[in-house]
Amino acid sequence: MIRIIQRQIHSRGNLQLGIGDDALILKDGNTVLTTDTYAEGVHFDLSYMSYYDVGTRCACAALSDVVAMGGEPKVLVVGLAVPRETDLRAIRQLYRGLERICKEMGCEIGGGDIIALDRLVITLTALGRAAVPLLRSGAQPGDFLYLTGYAGLAETGRLILAGRVRLPAGTAGIRLAVQRHLCPVPRAQVMRALGLRISALIDTSDGLGSDARQLSVLSRVKIVIDPDQLPLHPVTIKLCQQLRKNPLEFALSAGEDYELLFTSRRNLPQMIKNVKITRIGHVREGKGLFIKEGEEVVPLKITGYDHLAE
Repeated sequence: MIRIIQRQIHSRGNLQLGIGDDALILKDGNTVLTTDTYAEGVHFDLSYMSYYDVGTRCACAALSDVVAMGGEPKVLVVGLAVPRETDLRAIRQLYRGLERICKEMGCEIGGGDIIALDRLVITLTALGRAAVPLLRSGAQPGDFLYLTGYAGLAETGRLILAGRVRLPAGTAGIRLAVQRHLCPVPRAQVMRALGLRISALIDTSDGLGSDARQLSVLSRVKIVIDPDQLPLHPVTIKLCQQLRKNPLEFALSAGEDYELLFTSRRNLPQMIKNVKITRIGHVREGKGLFIKEGEEVVPLKITGYDHLAE
């Protein structure tokens, strides 16, 4: 579908970079712009989330795309579709959540649009500035592949909140997992600290396997993931044991972590700005996404979430 869209549109000289990355870049080379839509029952569940939670989570997701371009968020525009019977107190809570994240990220809400619909749908357009945009296409053979935070932690939190698993009270990591699902604050401090030491960058919204494949395709390189190095939180491992899921497959396919997945030629510290940094693979000449199996590497076929898949 994206390829069809690309064939139907034509450049008129206003963009430096259009379709294909976390955000577009205007002709000035510094302005980045992105938009995302979040629908009730697909991206959030009001049975266990408040309107405040919806606001924080959607704002984090939208602004993460600006950070994933090496940008500083400046403005957020809100398109809102709500059922006619929606209580105005709910809208107040929604915007409190949006405003909380905007304040933390140093940007502001600049208006938007409101229509009536049979369920809550939010479209957020985020604008930011990047001194030097960081793209998905910059990985080079010899780079290392890094990930911030933990793989699959947000999905762990979602399954806990949805009641899909019952972990013993006091299990370490439950609060962290729930927080990463409800409020995945973008890793802007890590991006700022690393700056141009990053060669290619994407945020993990569709799943680690899918997003690593994007880096490989757009950089035209071969990426090899070391499964033994994937940062899995103990609470994720316990959840997988209870649900009889393979922890590796879970970590590679679980989406909406909004962590930074990036390549760099440097040997980086294991903590940056109090955020865990893990080297999970490396970049080689060639093409495609691979995973280590013993002394061999084999193609990685696991993908992330596809909205249009049956």
